[in-house]
Amino acid sequence: MQETYRKDLSHLTWDEVYARQVQRASLVGDWMDALQLKPGDRVLDVGPGPGFVSFLLAGRVGPSGLVYAVDPSAEALAYLERLQKERHISNIKTFVDDAAKLDLPGFQVDAALIAMVLHHTDDPPGIMRNVARLLRPKGLAVIAEFHPDGPCEHGPPREHRLTPHQIQQWCDAAGLSTLSQRRQTPEHYMMLVQRAL
Repeated sequence: MQETYRKDLSHLTWDEVYARQVQRASLVGDWMDALQLKPGDRVLDVGPGPGFVSFLLAGRVGPSGLVYAVDPSAEALAYLERLQKERHISNIKTFVDDAAKLDLPGFQVDAALIAMVLHHTDDPPGIMRNVARLLRPKGLAVIAEFHPDGPCEHGPPREHRLTPHQIQQWCDAAGLSTLSQRRQTPEHYMMLVQRAL
């Protein structure tokens, strides 16, 4: 009998969520390449959960760069922070906050990653608006999600999946131009968007 899907992931432990993130490791290189991440960049990681992808981003931007990991779950970020301390990684800064409301006074980020998270949230349009505000002019963002036409062997059930068209509408409304969209696997797709001047 299949367990009931819960949008807030309360049916899983953070160890289980981290293991799921590890299973998607092959997707992350494409996201980072699309964002053109380089040493010294500041990147916003929206909804990192226990942080597997945050550590890969931190490796790409190097000690002179910074990853801002924003998640509404204090428990998830505590998990991330424990691993961060164990691994002696200093270039991830965590924020227990709603990504639709996060404020980073005084500066903007070079890039943003919103990976496998919008289907968990209550305000995807608000997240896109705020990401657009936090990005520097011409800054890039990658949105990665589970495709509704996928086999649904992994990830959320079909009725919880978001279409590329829906995400593009939210991006358009937020002032983010879609540069590209492609399927990464039968289950996953990614979109590259850019903030206007």
